[in-house]
Amino acid sequence: MKKKLLFISVLLHSIICFSQVLNINIEAHKFNIDKNEALIISQIEHIENYTNITSAYNAISITLNKKDYLFTALPEQLTYTNSYTVTDPETATNYTLYFTALPLIAITSENTIVDEPKVYANFYYADDEQVLTSKIGIEIRGGISQYYPKKTYDLEFWEDELGEETHNVYFGDLRSDDDWIIDALYNEPLRLRSYTANKLWLEIHTPTYLDEEPDAKSGADVNYVEVFLNGSYNGVYNLSEQVDKKQLELKSYKDNLRGELFKGVGRGASTFTDLPNYDNSTDLWSGYEVKYPKADDIIDWSNIYGFTDFVMNSTEADFKTNIWNSFNNDNYIDYFIFLNLIRATDNTGKNIYIAKYTTDEPYFYVPWDLDGCFGTIWDGSNENITNDILTNGFMSRVLELNPDNIADDISNRWFTLRQDLLSNETLLQSISDRYNFLKSNNIYEREALVYSNYNFSEDDLSYTLTWLENRLTYLDTYFEKVLSVQDTSLETKKLNIYPNPAKNRLNISNNIKLNGKTFKIYNNIGQLSSEGIIDNNAITIEDLQSGLYFLNIESITYKFIKN
Repeated sequence: MKKKLLFISVLLHSIICFSQVLNINIEAHKFNIDKNEALIISQIEHIENYTNITSAYNAISITLNKKDYLFTALPEQLTYTNSYTVTDPETATNYTLYFTALPLIAITSENTIVDEPKVYANFYYADDEQVLTSKIGIEIRGGISQYYPKKTYDLEFWEDELGEETHNVYFGDLRSDDDWIIDALYNEPLRLRSYTANKLWLEIHTPTYLDEEPDAKSGADVNYVEVFLNGSYNGVYNLSEQVDKKQLELKSYKDNLRGELFKGVGRGASTFTDLPNYDNSTDLWSGYEVKYPKADDIIDWSNIYGFTDFVMNSTEADFKTNIWNSFNNDNYIDYFIFLNLIRATDNTGKNIYIAKYTTDEPYFYVPWDLDGCFGTIWDGSNENITNDILTNGFMSRVLELNPDNIADDISNRWFTLRQDLLSNETLLQSISDRYNFLKSNNIYEREALVYSNYNFSEDDLSYTLTWLENRLTYLDTYFEKVLSVQDTSLETKKLNIYPNPAKNRLNISNNIKLNGKTFKIYNNIGQLSSEGIIDNNAITIEDLQSGLYFLNIESITYKFIKN
């Protein structure tokens, strides 16, 4: 065997020495090798220049860490869309080589990485602009996702091995900071939902206090990276900014409470379904976790408790008069639209932040953890539901009482966004382009080498696009016919619905007969509750539960209350 390896080594050396050989030298940290998977992933400068290789060369080699690997077949050109077999002359081992257009991250640690505390590790990053090496602290992040084979990690950039001091780093066009997340995307069938949703929210909504804080963002921005951990390829990740005081540019704590930030981690006050007493000695309360101010400075639940109490228990008149003093109405509109566009079922109370810029400013929402959306749920399985509306207790009360005619504002905002950013063409093309990039650059192929939970097929793409088209169709109807509500006594329609409130029957009075016309009744979250044919200018509603409803007749919608 040793003679055979020696012969191969001599033969390859002879080829390299006596042929016209193209040698590509890759600098340190711009490649990574997984020996168990016999996999090499490398960046390369100006890959578009490596063309017509067969006409100019007899062989091609790549140098990684001063070691040459020989291509077993001479390619016509080098691309991100192909893979190549290269041989290690010393061991005659074949490796599959991919060139990547994405940044590369390598993390090595002699410590066991756990869910707290952070442990010391070494970090290496490379993209077209920089090569970065640093000490870091690393821990596993998440709940159920901690048990997935592909983990999400929280990183803090350290000056020393104990983490006594930190330093800021930047990646591409993301912010400069010492605290980062690499999100595994393991339960996301196409590895693009979370990326798309995070980018989309930043386009839909900007902080309303940008004049005071021009660097503030409305959420976390993300970039794709490929990650190696202790020499093993871990796949594609989202490198993500944190949602924190710095990202939102909240006012700092200075011996008194100003900016506030709470993370939704469950149900309760966070969904406006419960209002237990709070305890300022703990950083957890009824579905919320304090994120700012830091618990070492102060824990004060009084403001968020007061807001929750107001939403749940104020009179109708008080709520309608004062709600937009307590919560930012522009943020409510954009978040309600965003939540329902992507149908993020976990983001009505959990996986959501509620924040306050400063004491005298209203609260606002920030989304987080957006992998279960666009037709999937938290575990990555498809949930092909397109005809519902997501709310929590706060959102529902706004829809029910319609303060300052917010329903029309939501409807108008939706159709304004639909003209460009949320048009079918823009949204579908964005998802298709992202899928095609990941597929054509062999990122799905590499992901499947180490994880077999999804096959990343075009059927998955077709499902996503079909789901989105159906969702958009439903929401167009909802925002036009349910939220764009006409006054029930509108004289121009010469239509009067009575009694209102009603118990068993709605009578319809106008100057023409409506017998035989169809009607639809929607509840206050847009679900179809009843439909049928108008008989003798009347509609039976005795089977409806008590609440606010919207009656639609010939594309005109009227509001009524069922007692």
